[in-house]
Amino acid sequence: MKFSVLRWTVLCLFAGTASAQTLDAVDAKNASLIALDQRAYVSGTYGNGKIDGENVRGKATLGWAFEVRFGKEVTLPGLDTGKLFSANEKFRVDVVHYNEGHPDNNHRDGFALQGMYNKPLGKIVSAEVGLGPYYSMNTTTIGGVQHNNSNLGVLLSTALLIDVDQLGSGAHIRLGFNHVSMPGAGAHSSNAVLIGVGKYFDTTPARSMPGLVDDRLWLGVAAINGQTNHGNTERSAGASAEIKKYYGPWAFSASAIAEGDDDTRVDRRGLAAQAWYVQPLADNWSASAGVGPYVTTNKRGSSDQARLMALITMQVDRNIGKDWKAFASFSRVNTFREKNDRDLFRVGVMRSFGG
Repeated sequence: MKFSVLRWTVLCLFAGTASAQTLDAVDAKNASLIALDQRAYVSGTYGNGKIDGENVRGKATLGWAFEVRFGKEVTLPGLDTGKLFSANEKFRVDVVHYNEGHPDNNHRDGFALQGMYNKPLGKIVSAEVGLGPYYSMNTTTIGGVQHNNSNLGVLLSTALLIDVDQLGSGAHIRLGFNHVSMPGAGAHSSNAVLIGVGKYFDTTPARSMPGLVDDRLWLGVAAINGQTNHGNTERSAGASAEIKKYYGPWAFSASAIAEGDDDTRVDRRGLAAQAWYVQPLADNWSASAGVGPYVTTNKRGSSDQARLMALITMQVDRNIGKDWKAFASFSRVNTFREKNDRDLFRVGVMRSFGG
């Protein structure tokens, strides 16, 4: 899971940026749908740390945690007058996927939404701090039974950003520290130091992102590699079909998903609906995050009864001409009350129709 996510993160960071071209100003409709005065941001980092809590036993080191984030600079109401903050102090909103590694009897990861504050410390160094809710899922064994425990906590992040112009404008080394606090009974906290790369992207005109500002529908198919978050299960091959409609920085999708058979616990299929936030990056590249309900049946379950679950996704898209795009995504199926949470890696293509 770690290397698959890292590959599409690095791809998102640097692909296509060297050939970015200056485009004419967009029309009023486009400008109203996608703000043009703020930069986008992407980073990927690896590191290590420790967990801490009353129920921690055995090895407490995380064992190579990693984080992927993307976001956008924002102007907060009342803070753009220059009275409280200088012009070079920035605010950003980030979507984060954080995997806390593999300490003994714990494998926790999840998704966070953070508000970030960034302040330059010199010509090539800036510091930032961020805080926000963190929804996590932890695979752990209690009393000889394996569980997928979900908890809502807080992710605190700090970082030093060191500019590296050799990698392109806005590129930098990111040295960060993450602290996770979980209020749930028996849930541990964690601390980690992470290092990696990040990049700011100058705002991409909306007209360079086909489909984000017109009336077309996108139809797509994808191949799935699935992994059940439970011991003694096999990876599985599956497929999905999707219909998607964009409304500027927002999108809505409906999909049919066959996750594949892990030979032990899960042979699941179902229907999902997701609401998306879409962030354009370089010309023809975008990152997005989606969440929504997922109604499924499991042939290896105790019954054929339909279950309501959640599907959370982070995705990278690459437009190919006007009518096609390729995408790669990581999704978490959150079953809530079952022990069959799953990671789905998807690679696929979409084509537009209408408009």
